[in-house]
Amino acid sequence: MVLGISVNARVEECIRHRRRFHRFPIFNQVEAEIERFKSNLMDEEDVSLWRNSKGAYRNSFSAKETWQVIRMKYQSCYWHKMVWFKHATPKFSFILWTAMHERLPTGERMSRWSGSVNTACVLCQDPHETLSHLFFDCPYSSQLWEALMKGVMDRQYTSSWRGIIRLALDHSLGKIKLFTVRYGFQSAVYSIWRERNRRRHGETSSPVSLLIRMIDKNMRNKFSIIRKKGDKEFEEGMSYWFSTR
Repeated sequence: MVLGISVNARVEECIRHRRRFHRFPIFNQVEAEIERFKSNLMDEEDVSLWRNSKGAYRNSFSAKETWQVIRMKYQSCYWHKMVWFKHATPKFSFILWTAMHERLPTGERMSRWSGSVNTACVLCQDPHETLSHLFFDCPYSSQLWEALMKGVMDRQYTSSWRGIIRLALDHSLGKIKLFTVRYGFQSAVYSIWRERNRRRHGETSSPVSLLIRMIDKNMRNKFSIIRKKGDKEFEEGMSYWFSTR
């Protein structure tokens, strides 16, 4: 209170403060600083400004910029482009994203939670249901994958989980083929996981031929939707898919 200004005073109250002269130089410096601030003060209304990720202030609000400022940033996964890509189906991407993090509750993973869990594969009755077994070492899933993608991959065909990932990240394949591999991979993983869960919960099992037809139809529908959106990059997608059948 030596300055005549309350500790809890607002800027407005400091501006109304009348200058005093003090015996101690430090208080006179504070008074001079207040006067300097008052002399530079302009009679304008306050405005709200939003700071972006680069530290600059803008008049307009951006949800994207705000998210970049407040979020915790991590190094990008090397495989993120094969999970989140243009024209991907969100529910397919989510299941594959979970699988890539090895978080799908397979028999092997559930056995860590409880020793009484049935760890057998419900698709082929193999006693150990692991991620690599389900995609695509299992005879059921292997048959589905071969029927869908052997014509697409041609001499590069593989049913190895790691091999498929390497191929889905190979940009030398060309945009249409690369999209087909990625979307086919996501569709297959989603459909197999869904069928596996249906059987786990006692629902009627579906023959592999039905899943093949469903994914084939889904692929044709996807290329049809893309063509209607006018994306020239994938205009020949439908023709390419038919050529691999």
